[in-house]
Amino acid sequence: MRKALVLLLMLAGCAPDAGNASRAEPESRPGSPSRAPVQTQTLTGLYEAPAARPSQLCIVEQGERARFGLVTWQSERPGCSGAGAAVRRGDALTLTMDGESPCTIAARVQGGALTFPAALPRGCAYYCAPGAPLAGLAFAKTGGTREDALRARDLVGDPLCG
Repeated sequence: MRKALVLLLMLAGCAPDAGNASRAEPESRPGSPSRAPVQTQTLTGLYEAPAARPSQLCIVEQGERARFGLVTWQSERPGCSGAGAAVRRGDALTLTMDGESPCTIAARVQGGALTFPAALPRGCAYYCAPGAPLAGLAFAKTGGTREDALRARDLVGDPLCG
């Protein structure tokens, strides 16, 4: 009983001071358990891979069509970037890059998780810095609205899905 009381008092001493907002913990990241669940019925939204500088993938549906933008990071260095068309059929998501090199990624969508296959076509390397991995990436949906998708930024800070 005494140990439980000491533990309770120690935990209470760790709580942020409600009267001092400047010392309170920052609001949790989107998608954390303390926030409302993110909608997964549509593709539209922001997907992120957790890291110091998160890799981002945004998708915006426009009627029967969907567009995506992608930027990945390796620590603080750019990894891969590109944009193109997204087509969903069940759990299969086909991402086709716009650009000079053919790259079609056959990804999987399950709930709020989006995963790339372990191997990608050779043309996809064109969209990446040397040695930057694109295959096998996993993203979690952290926002389910068009506004969330528009928060994603490209390598120079411009809107990725703008």
